Amino acid sequence: MPGFRRGLLALPFLFPIWGSNQARADTAPAPDSAAFIAEDPALSKMVGRAIPALQWQTLDGQTLDLAALTRKGPVYLKLWATYCIPCRAQMPSFEALYQRYRTRMSVIAVDIGFGENRDKVAAFVKKTGLTMPVVMDDGKLSDWLQIRATPLHVLIDRDGRLAYLGHQDGPALDAALERVSARPRTAGEIHFADITPAPPLTTGERVPEITLSDTTGATVPLRQSGATKSHKPQIVLFTAPWCESYLATMDPPTARACVNTRRVAQKFVGHIAADWIVVGARLWTEPADMGPFQTLYGPGFHVLLDRDNLAFTRFGVRQIPAVALITKDGRLSRMIDGSDPDLALQIKAFARENQ
Repeated sequence: MPGFRRGLLALPFLFPIWGSNQARADTAPAPDSAAFIAEDPALSKMVGRAIPALQWQTLDGQTLDLAALTRKGPVYLKLWATYCIPCRAQMPSFEALYQRYRTRMSVIAVDIGFGENRDKVAAFVKKTGLTMPVVMDDGKLSDWLQIRATPLHVLIDRDGRLAYLGHQDGPALDAALERVSARPRTAGEIHFADITPAPPLTTGERVPEITLSDTTGATVPLRQSGATKSHKPQIVLFTAPWCESYLATMDPPTARACVNTRRVAQKFVGHIAADWIVVGARLWTEPADMGPFQTLYGPGFHVLLDRDNLAFTRFGVRQIPAVALITKDGRLSRMIDGSDPDLALQIKAFARENQ
């Protein structure tokens, strides 16, 4: 997604500004604005797809049924994250759009739930004064949309199909809201997409073949098979190229945990016989980020990109950093929260068990 990181990395000290400097829904943000994020041309290919019938719990405990809402009328979902700078910059406009369209369509704020927790999201909502229903995605919607960056505006028409997807607010979104809110229902019956994601791996379960990409963009499996099969245990670090830098301002505890997890791994990589693998999240990551990411970790690590979010989903990783310990015969031994103070001890214990 060329250029989307411009908005992500701009002005890392920014917090929402309410008042005279509010972003306007009828004005496109300038490329140097914190609210700007370049559009992804791949999003337009999803227009017309039937949506899945998902359910969420709002922060105040109410159940939201996407299928039921769609049967009532159009739906506007905005996907965002508390630590996303363009999301923060767009929030005043989002609240204004909610007030404008709340009687004409359902408007829902969907926190993507990656690197988030309920308390953090609730505190952000309270601080910023958002009044629309707020839910947290468990990964199903994000994976189905193949989301690469936030904010993401998603409009669903009365036929239960995607009518518009875009990152920026402004004239294009405004026009789409008017168009979708006025469009009548044409389908006799609404059909919803069937999504049944594979459940996260459990302890002792064999790790399946998962395709990732290396720093050159080549496709590689997480675990080798056949003649190239490794007979070493694997230590897999789940993180992101932007965790230590971008989150140093936006989410310092998570950034510190990413730094500590890397340093623990770098301390052990030359002393523990294992395949050391670093898996980077696809969110806000471009291929050009992978070279510097490999340099950050250095020799001894295979740095890979989870471009389809397959590894993060199968290992159930919603918080970074995380560490998966995989036995020599390819079974998941355990998952470790990267912020666990006993991380080093657990890795050493695993190494002794798998000599």
